[in-house]
Amino acid sequence: MRIALFLLAMLMPSAVGSAETRIELPTASERRIADIASWGTVLTVVALDTQTSWKAPDPGHAFLLEGLRLGTTYGVVFLAKSLIHRDRPCAPDCGIDNPESSFFSGHTAGAFQTIGGPRLAFSLPFAVSTGTLRVAAGKHWVTDTLVGAGVGLLTSRIR
Repeated sequence: MRIALFLLAMLMPSAVGSAETRIELPTASERRIADIASWGTVLTVVALDTQTSWKAPDPGHAFLLEGLRLGTTYGVVFLAKSLIHRDRPCAPDCGIDNPESSFFSGHTAGAFQTIGGPRLAFSLPFAVSTGTLRVAAGKHWVTDTLVGAGVGLLTSRIR
């Protein structure tokens, strides 16, 4: 319930007046559930993208392009995280995650790099859910997920 209220507050303009405004995070267990769910959403769309490559007329070429998308996406993510040290909303209690690697969301970028395939109606809601869950988990600020979505959309053009 608290996650639903948190997500609703994120969508309201008064709560987002400044995207970096600290708001009360859900409880630790609710954040953990959102974190686990975000792994599920991103892995689902990447698996769907892999299935699409497998069924392509030229699977070798399709897998090559999928690898280029994933490699480019995560290369940019790791470069940005190594250069930009931004505290996560959950800092300093972020579990195994580095509390200084909020910018930008690799989960969201990874989910959005799958956009553009034949199953857009399925992959787009999962990609948006990934970004939303990363914010709900206290792992990223809203702007981190928006930049991640932008990077993912750019790399999704490798087709």
